[in-house]
Amino acid sequence: MSEKLAPSKIGYILAIASAFFYALQVVVGKLILQEGIAARDLLVVQYSGATILLFLFLIIRHKQTGVKVKMDRKFLKSIIIQGSLGCCLTTFFFYLAMERVSAGICSMLLYLCPVYVCIFFMITGIRKITFFNKLSVVLAFVGAVFVLNIFALEEMKWSGLGLAVGCISGICYAFYGVHADLKLKDMPVEQMLFYMYLVGTITFWVLNPGFISDPLVVEGGRMQFLVFCVIILQVLPMALLNLAIRAIGSNKATVIATAELPITIVLAYIFLKEQMVAVQLFGILLIVAAIVIIQVKKE
Repeated sequence: MSEKLAPSKIGYILAIASAFFYALQVVVGKLILQEGIAARDLLVVQYSGATILLFLFLIIRHKQTGVKVKMDRKFLKSIIIQGSLGCCLTTFFFYLAMERVSAGICSMLLYLCPVYVCIFFMITGIRKITFFNKLSVVLAFVGAVFVLNIFALEEMKWSGLGLAVGCISGICYAFYGVHADLKLKDMPVEQMLFYMYLVGTITFWVLNPGFISDPLVVEGGRMQFLVFCVIILQVLPMALLNLAIRAIGSNKATVIATAELPITIVLAYIFLKEQMVAVQLFGILLIVAAIVIIQVKKE
């Protein structure tokens, strides 16, 4: 009879699976955009689907545990800010970047988020920044320089605008983490995610009310494919990560989640034919090392 896996081992498996599906989300998102579907249309479908699924999950959880879904008024302003400035802008600028630069570069710019957080605390002095935090900032900066391969000017193929919106996406993601930590840490994670996605859904419907009339979205079974992507690539990795955090803690789960960046590079090479030279791969390793240092020293 085989022994059952320990909860900690299950947590590590869940974290790795989450990293894989997050990486797959990036690659599939790039493929969808290459098919001609606009980023704003994809965002409406993703946020609407995620909101519905989270709502159903909270109803089922209420029946099982008796925990009610409620909105404390003291969180209302913070949730609106978190959903619009943190979540919506992160995804919106990320997809804008993916329309202009490679999936690997986009993921790298987003994954500089912990570095942006360290820089924020260094500037504001809200929290003490250690030597290792400063070291991680330097490593990540050097890694980003190598990934962009700015020394090979004649071989540059990336868009300046794409890099700019990619950086903005990472900054918004950093804001998302800091704001949640400072303003919403007392709110249950499931409820925070639901209301955050609800705010995002309302925002994108207001900005793009007529997306269903776009033939690229509704013809040829594309809507069904997009809904499938919402379930598998939007909600599943988020659920797996939260389960991993419960099993092994946020710091360990976040460290393992850094595997998303190299996994994205591999998947982008397989499915998108994106290639990186040795110096760029070395830069990716430096960035992953920087993020791991930040999380390990935080713990």
